[in-house]
Amino acid sequence: MISADSPFYGVPSQISDLSNSLVDFVERAVGIRPDYSPDTLSIVDHFSQLAHAELSDRPEVSDLTAQALGAYFGEVLRRSEGAFWQVPNANFHNWSLCGVSSFVMINPIGVGYDALYATTGHQGPSSQLKLAPEDRQMVNARLASLPPTRDTEYFTLCTRLEVIQITMECVLGEQNKRGYDDMVFTADDYSNELRPLGEL
Repeated sequence: MISADSPFYGVPSQISDLSNSLVDFVERAVGIRPDYSPDTLSIVDHFSQLAHAELSDRPEVSDLTAQALGAYFGEVLRRSEGAFWQVPNANFHNWSLCGVSSFVMINPIGVGYDALYATTGHQGPSSQLKLAPEDRQMVNARLASLPPTRDTEYFTLCTRLEVIQITMECVLGEQNKRGYDDMVFTADDYSNELRPLGEL
């Protein structure tokens, strides 16, 4: 039983187990133990690059590594930006992290697969952001205005966190314009399926 003062309070055991495994992996590989702060994502990105270089030699651990990367990233995002996990079943393709103040949803496990394979062409879940229909065009325009990213940085966890932070800020700003200041979203609000960001 996780106590209320634990940083993992309310977090599904699948997530805490995977993310803590990632902490152990990184410590063994680079000698630094990540502490779930956003600043540690550069260290985790370095570990991801090391793991990517070993994919052909150790394919049997690729899924566990990708899922652990995604769970750790999701925990960093949850703690820094305010969100909650939805893990309806054992299929990690159905897992998601949902914003509390901004109506934004993503599957962080997909982010982990993207980071490990440095592509979206993998067997893991999609990492596309999902938004309400009225927010997608505005967010697409805002992200399109950002400076281009080098291929080596595009799939890193650091870059992905920045993109999600910008998205959440945009969505929160639009919510406030509509009069939804201090709105707090719950699992019931996310019961309707949202569309991926790229679908207008």
